[in-house]
Amino acid sequence: MNSFEKITPYISCLKIPYKGIHTTVCLIRTEAGIVLFDAASYDSDITDLVLPALAEAGVGEDELKYIFISHKHTDHAGGLGELLKHFPRVCVLSRSEALREQYAEYEFSCPEESDAILGVLKVVCIPGHTPDSAALLDTRTKTLVCGDCLQMYGIFGQGKWGANIRLPREHLAALDRLRGMDIAKVICAHEYHPCGRILEGREQILAAINACAAPLYEIKALIEENPDADDVAVCELYNSRGNLPTLGDHVVTAVRRELL
Repeated sequence: MNSFEKITPYISCLKIPYKGIHTTVCLIRTEAGIVLFDAASYDSDITDLVLPALAEAGVGEDELKYIFISHKHTDHAGGLGELLKHFPRVCVLSRSEALREQYAEYEFSCPEESDAILGVLKVVCIPGHTPDSAALLDTRTKTLVCGDCLQMYGIFGQGKWGANIRLPREHLAALDRLRGMDIAKVICAHEYHPCGRILEGREQILAAINACAAPLYEIKALIEENPDADDVAVCELYNSRGNLPTLGDHVVTAVRRELL
């Protein structure tokens, strides 16, 4: 049986297979209760993996205070409905209006920048991948649990898992804010190129932040160097290098719209 792996004294992670890669659900313990960060992808993930791991970790219904959804994408929120069947009194923290409408019968709250959760967790909004993307900073260990907020160059795997940034301008501004924050460790949902899933120390975290901005500037340069090429052609030029995770042309469209 898969179990939660302890990453810090307060945070444990459960890796769950997803379309040839994996996603991550995190368990964050505080003296005031527990937060579950993200909800896997499918109902079967909840019944077969998450619930048994929670039981093994000794998490009861009264202890689980919040489910924090980093953003609406299926691999992070797809199992939410099944999870809520088992924890109907929990409060869901999500910046996605669509999710709040979908599960209107349950308690929802929209977390804002710097909101304190259970006293020691701080909300950090990092739009870019999606408008609702948000992370939690555990102030006790300065650990940022960020889901897909930091895409870097993307993920090697089946399909186009390259840096999927739909709001480049907002993302670059968020990255600038992160550079000024006191963060000692970062836990990502996936194995992002080139820095991986767990980042430690100022040097590695800054390298990862820079790796999030780099693809956007590389796409911008390709557009400027090939003024007659449409977004599909520019995307093919980017992907033809072959040494990076491949991305979709919608990212080129976003860069052209917002950075040129």
